[in-house]
Amino acid sequence: MFKFLFTKVFIINLLLSFCFAGVVIWGIFKFLDSYTHHGETISVPTLEGLTIEEVKASLEEKKLRYEILDSIYVADAEKGVVLEQNPKADDLVKENRTIYITVTKMVPPKIAMPDVVDMSLRLAVAKLESYGLKVGNPKYIPSECVSCVLEQEFNGKTIKPNTPIGKGTLITLVVGSGTSNEKVLVPYLINLTLDEAKQQLLGSSLNPGFSNYENCKCVTKEDTLKARIYRQDPVRSKNIAVNMGSVVDLYFTCDTNLIDFNPPTIDSTELDPTIKNN
Repeated sequence: MFKFLFTKVFIINLLLSFCFAGVVIWGIFKFLDSYTHHGETISVPTLEGLTIEEVKASLEEKKLRYEILDSIYVADAEKGVVLEQNPKADDLVKENRTIYITVTKMVPPKIAMPDVVDMSLRLAVAKLESYGLKVGNPKYIPSECVSCVLEQEFNGKTIKPNTPIGKGTLITLVVGSGTSNEKVLVPYLINLTLDEAKQQLLGSSLNPGFSNYENCKCVTKEDTLKARIYRQDPVRSKNIAVNMGSVVDLYFTCDTNLIDFNPPTIDSTELDPTIKNN
């Protein structure tokens, strides 16, 4: 039997078996190299700052793919562009590799407008910025409350608390600068709504003070907005002049029977020249 192991036929068959096995193994590895693109790598292009269309064109050229991993809002960043990518630029990857990207949102998310009226300017700015809003240069008007926020405005109009507004929106704060020694007559506010009275007071460099709705019996917000002034303090009179920035207390009602609309006639020639008549 052992003599057969050393015969020419056995040795030839053994060598052929080794050769066949070697060819099979070489073929397997060659197939795996071809299938996995062994040794073939692609340099990842820089995607940061590109739009989605630009990303798609850049990756298709290199036979790579992309997937949006996240979309976030950044106030000062260009909208709809790549912020981050993984793998990073210049990393070596295989063909058809997926590149994960984070992009900036096209539209800022909405938040509820916070209420900063009656806060100090410093605290109001800090609160608005914590909500992701921007604060422009304050608008100063005469007021008894120095450095207090009297109004919050967006695009030149008062914006009420809880109004939906986009992050990054520019808010202007109307801030009290203290009273002035210049005297003004109080405007006649009877039969006006709160918004109408505010406009009249602003034109006279005055501010609304205490608002009383006890005689209004308002049920809904609309009732409150429709309520009209039946009493003001101080009243409109040629004998009553107040410092610019002073406040006028307002009393509201929904009962028109309580409103005695009787504007006083004031001759400007009778006034002290230091008093401003509106």
